Amino acid sequence: MQAELAAVAHELITTVEPGFDFLTLRASCSGGGGTHRLTAGPSEQDAFSPLASLRQVGHDRPAEFEMRVDADGTFEALVTRDVIQGMSYLPPTYTVLLKPHQRPARHEVSTLTEVEAAIGVSLPPEVHALYAGRAKVDDDICLYSPDDILLTWQMYIATEGEDPREWEQPVLYAGPPNAVRTVRFHPLWVPIGYNDWGDMLCVDLAPGPAGRAGQVIQLAGEGPLTYLAASVAGLALPDSYPGTEGLEDHFDVADYGPTGVAALPQTLQTVTVREPGDFDFGLLARLTSLRQLRIVRGGSVRLSALAHLPLERLEVSGYEVELPACETLTALVVDGPFVGLPPLPNLRVLDVSKAEVDIESLPKVDYLALNASQWRRCSMTPAAATLTGESSLARALVWAGERGVELPREVVRGRVASA
Repeated sequence: MQAELAAVAHELITTVEPGFDFLTLRASCSGGGGTHRLTAGPSEQDAFSPLASLRQVGHDRPAEFEMRVDADGTFEALVTRDVIQGMSYLPPTYTVLLKPHQRPARHEVSTLTEVEAAIGVSLPPEVHALYAGRAKVDDDICLYSPDDILLTWQMYIATEGEDPREWEQPVLYAGPPNAVRTVRFHPLWVPIGYNDWGDMLCVDLAPGPAGRAGQVIQLAGEGPLTYLAASVAGLALPDSYPGTEGLEDHFDVADYGPTGVAALPQTLQTVTVREPGDFDFGLLARLTSLRQLRIVRGGSVRLSALAHLPLERLEVSGYEVELPACETLTALVVDGPFVGLPPLPNLRVLDVSKAEVDIESLPKVDYLALNASQWRRCSMTPAAATLTGESSLARALVWAGERGVELPREVVRGRVASA
């Protein structure tokens, strides 16, 4: 790690335009790639450097680090792992899994029977017939081998819960109502192959209330999660796949006006409303398929008229916010002055880091995002947590330790010659 970080420091002081007091590099590296944010101190203005040397830092193992490089080539870096260092904004956000989930053990298989034993399911007879060559498969479908089925399934299981920021993100769905669970991935979705566009096909063994075990679905990618057929028997891929028209919309109220809003299709599942002003959100009450609503730069936002909708995720900002008592809501992100939280019995994800709330009466959730001041008053230990408003990785590791997670740390110091 010493040599890799020294190479990064050398590249910084030889490529960044002179005149800085020091540089601060925040980076997350894994498998020869990664993301970073470089600023020039003490003003924290963004600086530019190509940073080709950064690829080597996480080549052997994932790493997150924060490094200060002075103009004379002196550098000091704090290196850790198992923290998600979000650097889109400054100060960064730091997310940790307080209760990490277990990764499934990897082992090779060669038959569907071994796949069933490893996953703990029984595949429908028509799937066995397909793999035994007794049924024809669509020419546009590439089937996985049994070992690839298990490998792909394990990959999804292992990565699905790794980033809590993606928990309870609704996916768009195209197909018969309630036939498929509208989630990103389910442990009882068994991948069997992919189409000529690379979209993965799964046998669904955990259908929705109007579905059938053994139905075939296409996972969400460029398009929505899509119902394809009742079974693999005679499965033929469609000539085209549904897009997002009629499923999501984004608009400025000033551009649409009340008439345009009243004409929105009832099939919409996701809506983003920007700068609504004094918009009457009751106009959205007719959107009976609406599962995700975002309100950006709102004013007085009153949403009680939407309590009957099947909303799963709500993101709202405003100078006055009234939330709906929505039983289906599983994720809430709110930004504003004091906000009272109504009863939300199924809430799993809560981000009030930019809001004023009663910390002592927050509901228990699986993932909680608070700012540093709020965390000092909060005793909850959810499965995952995010800290906002803290610019120091070192202090973020202290925060994680206070919640029972001792993340590894290494301090690397050195000095490189400037060009």
